[in-house]
Amino acid sequence: MNKLTKFFAALIIFIFVAGNMSAQSEEHPLLVVSFQKVKMSDIGAANKLINEKMGPVLKSLVDDGLIYNWGLFNHAWGDEWNVNVWYTVKDMDAFSKFWGEFRKRMVEKQPDAWKELTAMIMEHKDNIYSIQNQYPLPPQK
Repeated sequence: MNKLTKFFAALIIFIFVAGNMSAQSEEHPLLVVSFQKVKMSDIGAANKLINEKMGPVLKSLVDDGLIYNWGLFNHAWGDEWNVNVWYTVKDMDAFSKFWGEFRKRMVEKQPDAWKELTAMIMEHKDNIYSIQNQYPLPPQK
């Protein structure tokens, strides 16, 4: 084979392999975790705000099928990220759609909630994980 033929053969193989790898990675749902560092004295207030103001909106997004589920967890042992919210979604497109709708509904239903919560947060980070296994499996659509 000449060099040009070898190049195109390698390119076609690469595209095929990359496409299969991408398709396989899309088969796994995502766990999105929003970590916050909050003063110890504000943890109760942050939990209350998340549960009472954001919780109903998040529950409606689960009911509408935009996310599989969500939850709130606090630090018990291990590090300083003490007020954390998680979401599970089908894929990045689903997360993007959910996040836009969540922000929109929060502005409509609880316009001051973001400002109240961010005033308590000293630091924030988000991580997105590919779920490799879980039981039970989320609903298949």
